[in-house]
Amino acid sequence: MIALGLLLIFLVFATLMFRRKLPALLALPSMAILIAALAGLPLTDILNVIIADGSVKLASVYVAVFAGAMMGRVMMQTGIAEEIIKRAAEFGGEKPLVVSFALMLVTIVLFSTLQGLGAIITVGSLVLPIMMSLGIPRKLAGTMFLLAFGTGFIFNPILFTLYRQLLQLNESQMLPSQVSGFAFTLLGLMLVAVVAYSLLAARRSGELLLLTGQTTEEILKRDTKKKVPLIALLTPIVPLALFFGFNAAGIKLDFIAAFIIGSLFAIVTTNWRNGVKVLTASAIKGIEDGAPAAILMMGIGMQLNALNLEPIKTALQPLIVSLPFGSPLFYIAFFGLLSPLALYRGPLNIFGIGIGLFTIMFGTGIVPAMALLAAIMCVVQVQNICDPTNTHNVWIANFTGVRVEELTKETILPIILVCITGLIIAATLFL
Repeated sequence: MIALGLLLIFLVFATLMFRRKLPALLALPSMAILIAALAGLPLTDILNVIIADGSVKLASVYVAVFAGAMMGRVMMQTGIAEEIIKRAAEFGGEKPLVVSFALMLVTIVLFSTLQGLGAIITVGSLVLPIMMSLGIPRKLAGTMFLLAFGTGFIFNPILFTLYRQLLQLNESQMLPSQVSGFAFTLLGLMLVAVVAYSLLAARRSGELLLLTGQTTEEILKRDTKKKVPLIALLTPIVPLALFFGFNAAGIKLDFIAAFIIGSLFAIVTTNWRNGVKVLTASAIKGIEDGAPAAILMMGIGMQLNALNLEPIKTALQPLIVSLPFGSPLFYIAFFGLLSPLALYRGPLNIFGIGIGLFTIMFGTGIVPAMALLAAIMCVVQVQNICDPTNTHNVWIANFTGVRVEELTKETILPIILVCITGLIIAATLFL
């Protein structure tokens, strides 16, 4: 009876999110409350255990989001992000694909630390006009930018801090080295896919036409008042270097601390006289940028607590255990061929109702923890790049003047191939 009720709850809310009648920000907490009620939890426990405790369960994740968003705002206010992008464009000269690849590489580096729609708008407003001014077709420019964003986001701390929670690590435990190792594997697969797609798509586009009224010189024109020292351009890699460097040496360093150090590095190397003003403004704007992700994480935390209730686990465990995940072929087929179910906040979407399925799978131990996490990392790429409900997909589509579904059609096949290839590697390593 509970299993049937859960299925009904999932179907109803999946339909509401698919039809865009209810955003995930509201759907996840609503589902958590209904699941708790289905499990027979008293009202006071729903208020305390599900809503109150659940909303802070992933506090470390959304604090890292705020810290990263603050650093992103520091980079924007000090002109670091703009300077990096313009130097990359100048490096490519007037060759459209060379410039585009340079800009994509910079976008990958930037979004390994930047996050939030504000960062997408700032970086995209610089990168996309440069691409289009050189004759890259609008849809191709939008797709290339989206692919570069998704490639960089593999290392974004919002994911790494969420992985810690899924692995149920305590504060003193470091993230297993296999996680970063597999992330680098996924990065290699994405780079191959991005280069191959871009070359094939550019060839398919035929003659490149000038698509904007601005010349490249006008777009790259620098503000002479805002000089950015060369050393400041290292800012995006400072948090990553600190995090991976310290953890490789066996010293735990949280991403939150790494981001704060990165923000201070940016200010000291550019505008230390106005450092307090820049930091204050960036912190406020960073909270604004990170708010949607933070609210989503609160809902995910509530759902994690609801799905960990004993009656729910007892009802679902036999269904999940009956699936042959011990078979590498089934593992690859299930997560690979069904990866499009991560779209529209579907049942494999870690930022949607999929968090329920993955939570129960971690709890049952039906799949080795690292194999399951690797599968999530692969499926996240499909969701992060191809899902037309993502705010970044919608903004990129609107800015380039194409329908958001066109970006999904362009990216879905290459990213599913990346996902399946990653799963084959994961099955070899972890099953």
